Amino acid sequence: MFWLTACGSDEKPENLIPKDKMAKVLSEIHILEAQINNLHFQHEDSSVFVYQKMKVQLLKTYDLDTATFRSSFKYYMLNPDKMKEIYAEVKKALESKKKQIQAKVDLEAKKKKLLEDKKAKTIPKAIQKSDSLRRVNNEAKAKKTTEKRLIIDKISTYKINKATPKLP
Repeated sequence: MFWLTACGSDEKPENLIPKDKMAKVLSEIHILEAQINNLHFQHEDSSVFVYQKMKVQLLKTYDLDTATFRSSFKYYMLNPDKMKEIYAEVKKALESKKKQIQAKVDLEAKKKKLLEDKKAKTIPKAIQKSDSLRRVNNEAKAKKTTEKRLIIDKISTYKINKATPKLP
């Protein structure tokens, strides 16, 4: 009997967080926990410290304080049916977030593949273009060289003809 009375009662706290808001907060808290776990701190104390600081900041974004969150969480924990409803919403929110992230990852993978395919296609074209440009440039140089030779030949012939005396 003592244990049942000591655990709490069904009385709602004055500033109870509504179910939908509690579900949003809890889903964000679970995401925060996963982010902290992915940081792989060397010491557990460090991860707990960072988690607590980030959790306080998260609660502030929802205009909540730690005491309000704790009292609401305790109330919902003592009322499993209500907590079950909240966690059904948390699960939906986390699955939705997972789908969004997976869609972004898939989109980035598609972009990367398209860029790789584009590079693979453009490199041979670029090589072809450079080869054809090189050929055109060589032809142009050869043509200029030929034209210069012709001009030099004409000038030389003219000078030779002028310098050569005419016979009667």
